[in-house]
Amino acid sequence: MKVYVVNGAAHEGFGEATARTLIEEGCKVIGLYEKEDEKNVVKLKQEFSDSQFECICIDLFDFNKLKLTLAHIDSSIDGFVNAAFTFDMENVDDFNYDLAEKLFRANYHAPMLMAIELKKKMRTGSSIVFVTSTESDRGSFGGISYAASKAAIHNMIKSLACNWGKSSRIRVNAVAAGWIGGEMDTDGPFEVSMNITPLGRLGHADEIANAVSFLLSDKASFINAQVTYVDGGYLAVDDIAKYEFEVSKK
Repeated sequence: MKVYVVNGAAHEGFGEATARTLIEEGCKVIGLYEKEDEKNVVKLKQEFSDSQFECICIDLFDFNKLKLTLAHIDSSIDGFVNAAFTFDMENVDDFNYDLAEKLFRANYHAPMLMAIELKKKMRTGSSIVFVTSTESDRGSFGGISYAASKAAIHNMIKSLACNWGKSSRIRVNAVAAGWIGGEMDTDGPFEVSMNITPLGRLGHADEIANAVSFLLSDKASFINAQVTYVDGGYLAVDDIAKYEFEVSKK
């Protein structure tokens, strides 16, 4: 049985969907979760046996405590998935540097620390996947630090892949999610995103989970240091060209 550590495994959305997908495939999931998701942890523990799902509460902002918590994981593992994120709206004209630091600690520094510490427990041939966002490839208005932290992850996977590929045969990749229903629901932006996205709909959490599962598997054995975009074609669209074409048809 393969064993994967999943950060965000008890958070409703693609974190929980990833944990469920891996368990359904016969894997064991060691789920890392924050206190805000304790109620969902209870539900998952009632649904799955200890041999399928183990959960550990973590503090993303106390790095010394986080390292100790990870050190106490007593089994060898086959990979790590970071499927958690923190988002707060920012205003560049009244910038909050403390908030920016918080976002980077949660979205970049903590996941990197987890990958580095968990690598010590990984078997040869393991796989690491970071779930990120299409925000990484666009300029942002109100999510400057969030977008920048995801772009930083995309660079970081290349560095980890360079260091761990030959020595440990560990692959490191990312899945960049587009607009996914249930993750950052705000009616206006979601409606606009559906109009922009070529498939004309929001993504589903299990579609992110399926991409993660593929990258963890032996079917992706030569995919390394890559970002897989699961966005329904969202990033391919030139909004102005789309508008121009629609106007020309009237």
